[in-house]
Amino acid sequence: MAAHSKKVNFAKEQLYERDCSGVKPDKFEQWLEKNPLEIDDWDAKNLAKHYPTIFEHCFDGDHDSGYAELERAIEQSKPSLGYAVLAWILSSGQHNMVITTNFDNLVADALSIYGEHYPHVIGHESLASYLKPMSRRSIVAKIHRDLFTSPINTEDGVAKLASQWTGALKNIFKFYTPIFIGYGGNDGSLMDFLKGLDKRDISGRPFWCYYEKGEEPNQDIQGLMEMHNGVLVATPGFDELMLRIGDVLGYDREKQKEKVEARTKKLLNTLDKQVIDMSEHGSSELKEQLTTHVSVEQRDWVDWILYINTLDDINEKEKQYQAALKQLPESYQLINNYAELLRSEQRYPEAKEHYLKALAIEPNHARIWGNYANLLSQMERYLEAEEHYQKALAIEPENTDILGNYAVFLLNQKRPDEAITWCEKSLSIEPGHFHVTTYAEVLRDLGRFEEALLFAKKAAKLFPDNPATQNLSQEIENKISSEQ
Repeated sequence: MAAHSKKVNFAKEQLYERDCSGVKPDKFEQWLEKNPLEIDDWDAKNLAKHYPTIFEHCFDGDHDSGYAELERAIEQSKPSLGYAVLAWILSSGQHNMVITTNFDNLVADALSIYGEHYPHVIGHESLASYLKPMSRRSIVAKIHRDLFTSPINTEDGVAKLASQWTGALKNIFKFYTPIFIGYGGNDGSLMDFLKGLDKRDISGRPFWCYYEKGEEPNQDIQGLMEMHNGVLVATPGFDELMLRIGDVLGYDREKQKEKVEARTKKLLNTLDKQVIDMSEHGSSELKEQLTTHVSVEQRDWVDWILYINTLDDINEKEKQYQAALKQLPESYQLINNYAELLRSEQRYPEAKEHYLKALAIEPNHARIWGNYANLLSQMERYLEAEEHYQKALAIEPENTDILGNYAVFLLNQKRPDEAITWCEKSLSIEPGHFHVTTYAEVLRDLGRFEEALLFAKKAAKLFPDNPATQNLSQEIENKISSEQ
């Protein structure tokens, strides 16, 4: 896969800036037709063919400036719709390999934004041994290197494929049928490698896609396809082509949008939660540092909570929550946090009212269901509490707070044999979570005192300012002594 248009645009831009000071923009194409650089076999309609020569001409003796210009051009590029489709294809499992002559990160960026993961990018021939078939993760192999690893951009550089790639690519083609998109076969490196392949070296019939409004593939490409019983395919632009391929494979743009929105929302919620947690448990200096000094009218729900966390007086906190909810009545986050304040004050009926109000606005919010379960447990409505813990975990099964709180609930119900499963799951996700203390208590109640002591001491080191963790170690030590 290569980006023919990007190289053409970059070449045109650099030529115009450096060699056309007296040429008007509307005369530029005519100027190109005259072969201004006196290049053999010049084709003004196929500047990608001459890209390495143009690069050397523009940045002779100063390749670092050329790389800087490339970096600027690449940073301005954003993944288009076609890349969104490609990201979906690469994330779907079977078709997960991209081999490219490009330096940019559009494929990797698209996978990060629109796909399910970030790919394994192999941006230098010294890493070619990591190019392996049947990878669990998508792979992007850059045979002319990555932008940040001295990209191969000169005529001599692109004339021959680095030896490390040869064996790796041969192995890949045994397992994958290649589809060539946007590659004109203008470099000697990849094209010479392809021409040197035996008929048995490519799995299946390769497909060579070329732009239907451009020139037909050159003789080398036609010969290559003939040798391997391949197929030449006249295609529209990249985005439309990818949409057509995606349509055949079952691409659903709306579903992809929903997943992107859900991931983005989750990331932002995680950031907000971390800021709020730091504000709730941090020093007064940290609370002040985190507080955003915007006018009352401009505050969002996070601004309100950060401000309220700086207050010590409960009555003033409640007053500010009421002011916040008057301004943002549909903020389920504010309503939930106000319910937490009411729960801490043992005003259970009011807390319940606000939890249910928050859940009516955002019924799939695991943390609110978990908080409501905590309330029901405190109200000694244990069957309902357990039901709501399980509902919260069905929505967000790896939420370490809810996992730990459910373990505490089970421990308080004298069910340590069940609690241990949820504790271990929580700590496998976040080993330094506060519920390491809960785990020590569970082990204690199971009679596993030596293990309990190890985790109690770990908790004491992790949370030295918490008296309960300090006392737990002493309690377990006394228990061990009495047993002996």
